[in-house]
Amino acid sequence: MKRKKQRISLGEFLQTGRLGRLAPVRNFSLEALTAILGRPDCVETRDGIPYEAESPDCFPVIACYGTLEFHFDSGQTLYCIFCDAFVSRVPCGGLQIRFTDAALLRHGRSMSDFLHDAQARRLPVQQECRPGLLPYARVLTTSGGVELGFEVDDPEDAGEMPTLRWFSWTAGV
Repeated sequence: MKRKKQRISLGEFLQTGRLGRLAPVRNFSLEALTAILGRPDCVETRDGIPYEAESPDCFPVIACYGTLEFHFDSGQTLYCIFCDAFVSRVPCGGLQIRFTDAALLRHGRSMSDFLHDAQARRLPVQQECRPGLLPYARVLTTSGGVELGFEVDDPEDAGEMPTLRWFSWTAGV
């Protein structure tokens, strides 16, 4: 029996850190992820070693659902959820996930446009000042712990507005 794609709101992910039924935490396995989201589109391992849950030789591991990547440091350790690739300028959930509001995290969206939309949605956002990023990039962090990376193509162009290039959720230690 073919499984229906899960509908997941990226707005909820930004607000709460949850991806539908998945509430990611650091102590989390690929098997637990698969039980919730279904089989990943692909699993990338170190040096192409076949994935085995108990084998430290295959880690780190990246499980991909479309352009959304789940990075595992070990069999029981989710390091981060990451996306810096887009299909038609929006995140893609592959065979298992359908994002209900993918345009919210559209590649190339201006930071000012995102902040305006966040304010309208009552989504708390903090801008972080990280050494070494300016004038190339800005990082916003949402109430759900999701970081959004906005970058400029030419830092010498003082008028250029940073645009969305990636987003990431990193597990707490």
